[in-house]
Amino acid sequence: MNTIREIGTIRKKWRDRLPIALVFPHLYSVGMANLGFLSLYETLNREEDLVCERFFWSEDLSRLRSLESERPLRDFALVLFSVPFEADYPRVLQILLAAGLPLDPRKRHLPVLAGGIALWLNPRPLFPFLDGFLLGELEALDRALIEALRKGGENKPLLLEQLRQVPGFLHPEGPFPVSIAKAPELRRPLVSHLRSPEAEFGECQLIEVTRGCGQGCRFCAAGYLYRPPRRPPADTFPEIFSELESGVKVGLIGLEFLPQEEIVAFARELLRRGHGLSFSSLRVDALREELREIFSATRTLTLAPEAGSPRLRRIINKRLPEETILSAARRLKTWPVRRLKLYFMFGLPGETEEDLRAIPQLAGKIRELSGKEITVSLSPFVPKPWTPFQWARFEDPEILKKKARFLKRLLLRQGIKVSLESIRMARLQALLSRGKEDLAPLLKGLARGEPLSRLLKTPPASIRPVFSGFEPGSPLPWEEVVRTGLDRDFLFQEWEKALQAEESPPCPSTRKCRRCGACLTLYGSS
Repeated sequence: MNTIREIGTIRKKWRDRLPIALVFPHLYSVGMANLGFLSLYETLNREEDLVCERFFWSEDLSRLRSLESERPLRDFALVLFSVPFEADYPRVLQILLAAGLPLDPRKRHLPVLAGGIALWLNPRPLFPFLDGFLLGELEALDRALIEALRKGGENKPLLLEQLRQVPGFLHPEGPFPVSIAKAPELRRPLVSHLRSPEAEFGECQLIEVTRGCGQGCRFCAAGYLYRPPRRPPADTFPEIFSELESGVKVGLIGLEFLPQEEIVAFARELLRRGHGLSFSSLRVDALREELREIFSATRTLTLAPEAGSPRLRRIINKRLPEETILSAARRLKTWPVRRLKLYFMFGLPGETEEDLRAIPQLAGKIRELSGKEITVSLSPFVPKPWTPFQWARFEDPEILKKKARFLKRLLLRQGIKVSLESIRMARLQALLSRGKEDLAPLLKGLARGEPLSRLLKTPPASIRPVFSGFEPGSPLPWEEVVRTGLDRDFLFQEWEKALQAEESPPCPSTRKCRRCGACLTLYGSS
């Protein structure tokens, strides 16, 4: 870690300060592109009496030390994991083992907590290993969390008692359910100041322009969990832009629900100030001619049709007509972009061979009309809690492999490059996103390097519906412990509409809407 180059690293002396270990259970490059992780690091370090240092997972954990002072994990008063992906659960255990900390919370001298959107979905698989969970947005936790840390200090029982007063704090022993803490108002955009050339998006500063997306894609957990979509006031952005380092590249996050004219306005202002631009994602229907100048230095553009056929896009509620996709491809022919990366899923509910064949057909049309080099990224569909697809089955791995070979053959035949996401990792993600506490032996085995296939030869009792799908009236494990504000009847109606290949309109984001329950929960009935 000593060779890593960074700008904005915060180093503080420990004397008379409470030391907090902030741990990202994934690669450094991924963690340094996570705005939530970076914002929490900066927020905690703004407090004079706290010192927060970072840890990252790596293939070699034999010398696990903090990035700032190279201290071991057990020297800290508190360990706080930031977990954005379910597949990182085994890495949480690997880090604890590498640090010489017991996996059993009752045998540990220091508290180990975790937050992050993966845990909003379903924290139950990690219940046997952690002391508590922080389920909520930074703005909603901020002051209450810091006061709890101050009052609890290095006394583990006292700290856990104080944390029970923090909105969104969940203890593995209850009481349940706990509501995810969300901020009704975003007073200013989140912006990162710590940057590194080794981060996934390179040396750039990240700005969140909107939080949440109301497009209503039925597979998208983040789109539902962050409902209702919220935005900081427009007049706060000039101040944020003035904070940016001169000439630094800027990554705009949260463009999915932003009107196209506002995307253009943001981008033009940043270009005027001399910044390069990066986009976490951009809707296909936002690729208007007005955006051409913004991509003058962009070599690869990522688009996500998600499904090849119009019928399957209706099932997932993508609301993206084929002509819109093809019109964008024609427009891109004269743009300076050289390569297009297209994201598609396979194994979706209601999928047929005709739907699969539509993927290479659509990719071929896009290549022909755009004149660009095309790479197709194929991902197995994983059903997630708190989405209309939470009742869906996860396709049998052998069938997924067969479908992947079929798609790859058709795409390569057209000279289109293919990137295939791991079916094994998708299976693990499906298992951990909808599983329960009885996955503990499996997680321990994975943390110690045992193959998933071997561990599943003696599956836990709760595993059957995780893969085969949940019955409509059956209890859902995540609903028993977490409350998101989303109405179950709304989600089930969306599931039924998906089965009929019916589309739904986007979230109106008016605060007075009662359709999904999120606005009623956050703003009340007024």
